[in-house]
Amino acid sequence: MRGLRLEPVPLAAPGGLAADLLSGRDECSDLLPRHTLRSVSDIPGDRMFQSPLPASAFRCTGAAAEERLTQVLAGNGVVVTTGQQPQLFGGPLLVLYKAFSAVAVARDIEARLGCPCLALFWVASDDHDWSEVASIDAPVGGEGPRRLSLAPPPGWEGRSVGPAPLPESVDQIVNRFTEALVPSESGAAWIAALARAYVPDRSFAEAFMEVLGGWLEAVPLAMLDSAHPEVRQASVPIFRRALDDHAAVEAALLSGSMDVSRAGYRPQLSHLPDAAPLFRSGGRGRRRLYVSEARVREAPDEFGEPLHEVSAELESEAGLYSPAAALRPPLESSLLPVVATVLGPGEIAYWAQLPALFDTLGVRMPAIRPRQAWRVVEPSTSRLLDRAGVSAEDLSDGGTAVSEALVERHRPRRVEEALLALEERVDSQFKTLEEAVQQEMPGLRSAVGKARSQAFSGLAVFRRTLDAGTRERERVKFAQVRRAADSLYPGGVPQERIVSPFAYLARYGTAFLDLLAAGASDGGSSGISGRQDSVAAPPSAE
Repeated sequence: MRGLRLEPVPLAAPGGLAADLLSGRDECSDLLPRHTLRSVSDIPGDRMFQSPLPASAFRCTGAAAEERLTQVLAGNGVVVTTGQQPQLFGGPLLVLYKAFSAVAVARDIEARLGCPCLALFWVASDDHDWSEVASIDAPVGGEGPRRLSLAPPPGWEGRSVGPAPLPESVDQIVNRFTEALVPSESGAAWIAALARAYVPDRSFAEAFMEVLGGWLEAVPLAMLDSAHPEVRQASVPIFRRALDDHAAVEAALLSGSMDVSRAGYRPQLSHLPDAAPLFRSGGRGRRRLYVSEARVREAPDEFGEPLHEVSAELESEAGLYSPAAALRPPLESSLLPVVATVLGPGEIAYWAQLPALFDTLGVRMPAIRPRQAWRVVEPSTSRLLDRAGVSAEDLSDGGTAVSEALVERHRPRRVEEALLALEERVDSQFKTLEEAVQQEMPGLRSAVGKARSQAFSGLAVFRRTLDAGTRERERVKFAQVRRAADSLYPGGVPQERIVSPFAYLARYGTAFLDLLAAGASDGGSSGISGRQDSVAAPPSAE
């Protein structure tokens, strides 16, 4: 693995709400309570309480996580959360970045507070957007990624993804994905682990947690499935508040949206009149609930059911109900002693809408820590960048601008000069023709314009042919740029959002995870500036 390295990159684009919040920009300084953006050294440890959740609801990576979990549930420890919807084959790199970041933040808080601090990954199994979470990109050398999608099993369309059984077609998707990987001797075991996790009839969430747990088995991490029956039952008090105090809850959510808008940003979470931050599953799938005039509806124009009947159903059928995105953060902190949560840029932006909701529900908002963001640079990619004379940042559009610049630079000079001179002469002669026609035969002005367009259209065709010839003549340089762009920004998208960790595990084995753990430890408490140094594999690594 000699030469493989991680390059820290900014988590959020400049000018966005997440970046401005974390940099302390005045325009948004009042959106979040001051304590939420504290550094790890300032996070208080006064949140310990006995959790209503049993240990059986959790899945731990090992004995160290189990010991911390026992202390946390008993009221003798605290939690750092992060989370994501369950994703096909564990999802892209950012899922792994979140988990390692949470472990690093939990380690730092534990050292400062002197009490157990558990990193917890909240698996948001309630998500019902199957098309979003059941797709993955398989690497295809020199051709960019190839999208693979798993169709939901019959009857699961529109229902929560996590509990859904994997269909028979998962075997085919596993084969197509793994065929695109070229495993080394040390990476073959990871390919086998993927195939063992994703088998027909296993639940989507269980497969995801097995993969995630395998990636993080060397560090203390617990996972909690939001669809677990014990979690759903323990959530009833918050769910009931969301219904019974729906007017106050809606006012809190509207207030958060208006605060973000007044600060000059677009709210991440849309405000829907009368909508409760709660869903109910049934024959029509997972449906948002609307509350008005003491009735609950699954659509704004329905007559609905009496509110007291739905509140009663919460007790007996808690498994039917699940939180919307806005309700999930206060729910986590009501069930567990959360001192900090590790978030991505989109999550940080929508948390800016939630302070009033936390207050309304009587839940204290935890500190917010940004997850780490890296660019994985392989040795072959470093060599390609050097040969092409470009940086990784130059390829952020997928290599389009660099390729266009290469065409400009490598067009045959004499041909380019002759073409420019011809374009100038044609333009000049048509101007002369237009003046003559205007004086002698004004009725032909449109014909001159049409002829001019045809002439320049022909020259444009020649220029495209010239550029194609230039690319062919310099095909080695263009291929280098394309391969580097496919590695760093496949399809013009940052690799963390699209590339699977299995692409690197197949080639580098567990050493890739060791590199990420080292990167998280070096920058686990840092912000989004990306000022920390690159992390490289040691020279002795494979």
